[in-house]
Amino acid sequence: MSNQYSVRQATELTGVKSHVLRYWEEEMNLPIGRNELGHRVYTENDIQLFLNIKELKNKGMQLRAIRNQLTPSPEIQKPETIPQTSFLPEENPPQKAPENSPADEKIIVFQQILDRLITQELQIKNEGETHCRSVDEAIRRRQLARREAAAASEPAKKKTRKRHG
Repeated sequence: MSNQYSVRQATELTGVKSHVLRYWEEEMNLPIGRNELGHRVYTENDIQLFLNIKELKNKGMQLRAIRNQLTPSPEIQKPETIPQTSFLPEENPPQKAPENSPADEKIIVFQQILDRLITQELQIKNEGETHCRSVDEAIRRRQLARREAAAASEPAKKKTRKRHG
């Protein structure tokens, strides 16, 4: 049996306030367990899920987009059915997971999606930096050409001294 954590322990482990955990639970329809008194009880998988959500939020992803990534489409039932090209780069093929609970399978799918999103964001960032560098270089070349043209068109001025008196 996996460890179970109280709300206070979950907030300490994730660094996320309890009202935010409850909000995420409600907005993302997360199946958080309850004890016999009706209090929330978090598993290790729940903690990891919250840490992943927190990381994506810190990267600027909206909760709606995270929720859409967490709810697989009807044709995706198990991680083994996920096509390689749509979730992971070729160098990291999906590995067949052992039989797990539905929550474990969601975590696996979430981690695969997270890997894909991070790879895509890094590619976009690199493309953006390359584009900005090329634009910056073009601007510098144009400025230099303008300076050279201005310098060439100015007539040579003789330095003369004005005499007083």
